Amino acid sequence: MAQKNRALKPFLIGSIIFLTLGVAIASEALSRLGLEGNYVYLFSVAFVVTAIMLRRNFLLLLVLVVGVSTINLPEAMLLQYHLNRDVLLAVICAIILVPVMYERLMA
Repeated sequence: MAQKNRALKPFLIGSIIFLTLGVAIASEALSRLGLEGNYVYLFSVAFVVTAIMLRRNFLLLLVLVVGVSTINLPEAMLLQYHLNRDVLLAVICAIILVPVMYERLMA
């Protein structure tokens, strides 16, 4: 029974990351490109983002949750704090991609 729980844990974590962070980041990024209505692109990008984030530590995932929550704030609140949605999206993409590129280049 304990062996089945261990096999199920990565699947559950991956699906939670996919449904929360992956879809939110993908929909925001694709809406900036004008592709918000295409669900194939949305789920493809969300799957790639989830695959990249699966091997990251908990602190990085927590930072991404805060970043995605900030992106989804209303426009008036972002303007009040002098934040730009495009810059926040670029920071989130950098947080995701920089460690991956560092690993690939230094390996």
